Amino acid sequence: MKTVLKILLVIDLLAVNAGVGYTIYKSQIDVNTSPVPPPESGGGNEGGGIEDLRYQMLDLRKQIETLKLVTPVPTAKAAPTTKPVAVQPTRTKLRSVAYVTIPGTGSSSKNDWEILPGTEFYFDKSDYPGLVEVYFEANMKLFNGNGMAYVRLYDSINGVAVQGSDVQTNSQVNAVVFSGKVNFWAGKNLIKVQAKNLTADTAVYNWGRLRVVTEN
Repeated sequence: MKTVLKILLVIDLLAVNAGVGYTIYKSQIDVNTSPVPPPESGGGNEGGGIEDLRYQMLDLRKQIETLKLVTPVPTAKAAPTTKPVAVQPTRTKLRSVAYVTIPGTGSSSKNDWEILPGTEFYFDKSDYPGLVEVYFEANMKLFNGNGMAYVRLYDSINGVAVQGSDVQTNSQVNAVVFSGKVNFWAGKNLIKVQAKNLTADTAVYNWGRLRVVTEN
């Protein structure tokens, strides 16, 4: 009797193993088969356990496939297009110097400003595009004395001395003297040369000119 039971037990185990092997083999082949609903638990038999295992395997496979579909695939970003910027060449301005000769000569022994006849000329800043600055240059001397001789420009149209044009010397020989920056009023103005000295000596004016600096 015991021998018969052992034989039956061995047959039962072989049947169970065969069923499990068949189920795993079939699940590998039929991967696209929709998972079957889990069987209702009941009875606690071995067939129910095998079906549960098959269901779990198929459900896990479906979840993996779903994750593959949902997970976004990173795409390569296009490099930003940089628009070339036109670079304007820097233009270097050129500075130039022009000279305006002032006519006439003269002298004065007075202690107050005196216009020297024949030294009149017109000057208009607008005649010099790009005007930067103007200077007055004069060749002059102090005759017989130890004082100081003075010369300047005078705007007879506006009735004012031209600002910055004063020059002076105490040299008793001819010397060229230079003013600071001269500031003319706007418009076409009639300019004259004035001279004076502070002693009983004589201020001698030989010649003069304007040094006009422009930049264009």
